[in-house]
Amino acid sequence: MCNAVAARQAGDDYQARWFWLQACRLLQPRTKVARVAYEKADAHSFDDVIVYYGDGMTDEDSRPLQADHFQVKFHVTSDKAVTWRSLMDPGFINAQRFSFLERLRDAQQKLAPNDGYGYRFFLYTRSPVDPADPLASVHSGSDGRVLWGKLSEGGPRSEMGKIRATLCKHLGLGSDQELQVVLRPLRIRTGPTMQDFRDQLNDRLELAGLRPVPDEVCIHPYDDLTRKLLQRGPIELTREGIEMICRAEGLWCGRTAPEPNTYRIGVRSFWRWAEQLEDQVDETLCLLRHFNGRYTASPELWHSQVLPALEQFLRGSVKRDRPNLLCLHAHSSIAFATGYCLDSRSGLDVALVQRRPTGEEIWRLGAPTGNENQPTWSFGDLALGDGHDVAVAVSLSQTVLEDVRAYAAANLPGVGRIIHCTVGPTPGQWSVSSGVHAGQLAEQLVAHLRACRSALERQGKLHLFTAAPNGFMFFLGQLARSLGTCLLYEYDLERNVLGAYHPSFLFPPDSRQ
Repeated sequence: MCNAVAARQAGDDYQARWFWLQACRLLQPRTKVARVAYEKADAHSFDDVIVYYGDGMTDEDSRPLQADHFQVKFHVTSDKAVTWRSLMDPGFINAQRFSFLERLRDAQQKLAPNDGYGYRFFLYTRSPVDPADPLASVHSGSDGRVLWGKLSEGGPRSEMGKIRATLCKHLGLGSDQELQVVLRPLRIRTGPTMQDFRDQLNDRLELAGLRPVPDEVCIHPYDDLTRKLLQRGPIELTREGIEMICRAEGLWCGRTAPEPNTYRIGVRSFWRWAEQLEDQVDETLCLLRHFNGRYTASPELWHSQVLPALEQFLRGSVKRDRPNLLCLHAHSSIAFATGYCLDSRSGLDVALVQRRPTGEEIWRLGAPTGNENQPTWSFGDLALGDGHDVAVAVSLSQTVLEDVRAYAAANLPGVGRIIHCTVGPTPGQWSVSSGVHAGQLAEQLVAHLRACRSALERQGKLHLFTAAPNGFMFFLGQLARSLGTCLLYEYDLERNVLGAYHPSFLFPPDSRQ
């Protein structure tokens, strides 16, 4: 009995922390959130936490978004993986009669009856999607949606066809088209552990001007406050309401927004740590629909979809009459491409938000500091063959030489040598000290790559393999037009296999054959 009570309490605390994580968004200076509710029955079984948006909020497909509804499920152990059959089992959500998918259908038909757009319904759980289950092959690693393009593959006798038929029968639907509409607003996300959640919430509380919770305390004040507020009935907070309550409870610190007069622009190709990017910026480009996890659904999407979307967004968003601040929660190739589009001759006032182990910093170009101890480049050469292409291995955050050597030997017969570029005694998260330092390093690297290549090498491709902060990649992209043809690569962090690279952008784009 005690174990059951403890498990229930842990589940309530987990849900409360998710509520406060969302409530912190109300206090962001550019928030799109109008209200945040807890245990409010707008849609049955998706009433744990509800986030209501004002004007300007969009979903991953850039369609207007009115609200996100969350069903938060916490399991003490991690043995309840999500499968497509478990979503049809009422017991999976501790229900007696109706399954999670039946409740999803009812919520969709109530709030988004026409096409499934305008609302999102989240299953937010500690349980991962079972990698051995067919659900894993149609579940997006980027944003948690069901990839209808994959689920709709095959005829009635195929594996996916049989799954579609079973789902339609379970939900009382007459066609695949009706099933697509029901599944369209669904998102399945795997949440952090309770301790990781505590750390993540502390970061958000501090950014919102609320008091973080020390690790050594036994009673979490935000968990306790949620229970007290819930005794009065469903909770619904506005920006003014949360400030008033937190002031009364001694949880209000207040904050001054950095760079208040700048126009903030966000680009997102990763979901993790960028969930609330819209609340921090004036305009957002969400590229998640082009990715499944870290990778595009097909290689050509880098040029056919991602680059055109980025170019169009930057043309319409960057301001010439005021300072701009970029928040790039994106692949390093996208950071480089952003700099390439906003090259150093544009005359634009652009700085970047750079994430560091100790928080966020604003990186901008500036005059040299005169610090003679500022680390600079060390260059090395590794001969591979007789080709006229050159590979560049940039090791700022970590060493990449062996990975580049393995990839080039297996895949790039035209590469004649590798130029290995390092800064300081060892690569690491502090090898680049500031935005000024990043700009200097970018200038020095471009100057070296222009000077050290032969005439034949300058006619070939420059293959860029980098482990570096996005701020450095942006500044490098701003200067890269003088380097000729450059092909960028992304590393497969999840596989962690030697040489696990894949190509992304080729610049200039018209050099593609």
